[in-house]
Amino acid sequence: MKPDLSVIVPSRNEMFLSKTIESLLKNIRGNTEIIVVLDGEWSDPPVPDNDRITLVYNPVSVGQRTAQNQAARLSRAKYLMKLDA
Repeated sequence: MKPDLSVIVPSRNEMFLSKTIESLLKNIRGNTEIIVVLDGEWSDPPVPDNDRITLVYNPVSVGQRTAQNQAARLSRAKYLMKLDA
């Protein structure tokens, strides 16, 4: 089923990314997907494994705007929401 909302999270070396994603997973309602773009660095601690999460890794940093656009292109939802990590 197509999600109603995509939450896009561009990230580059964000220390609270996994906590942010865990909080999202705990609190989201309805048919929502989360698209995380790791821009140039892997997350430490890692992003939790979940069917609602699409994880994109750019080995070379492309910048926040490009990472946002990457996530938006991957979205299958009617609505987008950008969230800072």
